Amino acid sequence: MTVLAKLVAKEKDVLGYITYVFECLDVDVAKDSRYIMCTRYPNWNHRNIELDEVGYLNFIEVKAGVDTWFDGNKMIPYAYNGVQFIKFIHKPRSKNYEYVM
Repeated sequence: MTVLAKLVAKEKDVLGYITYVFECLDVDVAKDSRYIMCTRYPNWNHRNIELDEVGYLNFIEVKAGVDTWFDGNKMIPYAYNGVQFIKFIHKPRSKNYEYVM
């Protein structure tokens, strides 16, 4: 799923997992939940995201025992439910031009 969101909090643990909390700016999606908390895994390369940065957040919901991941040899079922961070693309601010005559 992809939504327009703003990063409001982040935390990195000692194992390298980063937990992000985004405020959902899509009105229709925010009716169900105003915030999205997702985890970026240690081996997931992505640029640093700054607090209050607005952009498009892509994430997936993971269901334990149903969804799987590839360990290099075989598909392994996830042990826990969660929301997995996939990607964040910064949305540039629109330019407002002011004309003076």
